[in-house]
Amino acid sequence: MAKRPAKNKSSDIINKSQATMVPRSTQQSLDNLSRQILILLQEDGRRSYSSIARELNVSEGAVRSRVNYLEEHEHLRFLAVIDPVHVGYRCWAMLGINVAAGASPHDLALDFSKHPRAIWVGVVGGEFDIIAEIWTESPEELQQFLEDYCHTNTKIASVNTMVGMRIYKWGVPQV
Repeated sequence: MAKRPAKNKSSDIINKSQATMVPRSTQQSLDNLSRQILILLQEDGRRSYSSIARELNVSEGAVRSRVNYLEEHEHLRFLAVIDPVHVGYRCWAMLGINVAAGASPHDLALDFSKHPRAIWVGVVGGEFDIIAEIWTESPEELQQFLEDYCHTNTKIASVNTMVGMRIYKWGVPQV
């Protein structure tokens, strides 16, 4: 009697409801093995290539080359996500920034990106032109940041400051 292959746990990771949440561009640009590797790395970014290879029933070299490819083509970036409050930042805020007439959202976003207090910066569509996440050690430091980089900046028409109170979820998109 032929031995039945072991059920691949990772193939069950992407079920039908998850698949509907995956953007078509991702479905078309990444094959199933790359998606499964990404899913496992989202669960634990420190996971070894050998353990991923065992779970997916492929060689460790295959996992290593896929991860290298995903990094080189900017599909994957390894970051440590930390809770600002638990590491000494008593104040964090999201800034909704509207750019002044004649100013470039792209150029202003690049300026903000250079500041060490800016954790996340993006040009967006909608009510604001730019969203920036800022971490400071105190409310007074946030006030000083706003004064130095926002209120006196002629490239900025307005800033909506949304001070963080508590984080309820750290999320990662489904691949």
